[in-house]
Amino acid sequence: MSFDLSEFLTEGLISSVNNGLIPSDLATVYAGNYLAKSMITQAQVTQVSGAITAYKAAQASADQAAADQAQ
Repeated sequence: MSFDLSEFLTEGLISSVNNGLIPSDLATVYAGNYLAKSMITQAQVTQVSGAITAYKAAQASADQAAADQAQ
């Protein structure tokens, strides 16, 4: 069993955004830096980007639901 740094970084970025630990814009910067240093692949950057998009959509939906409930 070996440690996969690229998978660790990718999953760490995704879970950090989903748990509100870092802003999505910062996660995008980190992903770009990891890619530039060949620590993750372009496919993993795409995976992080997709997760961020899904997170933002879920947040927007939750915000809309809360606004609808307040009316």
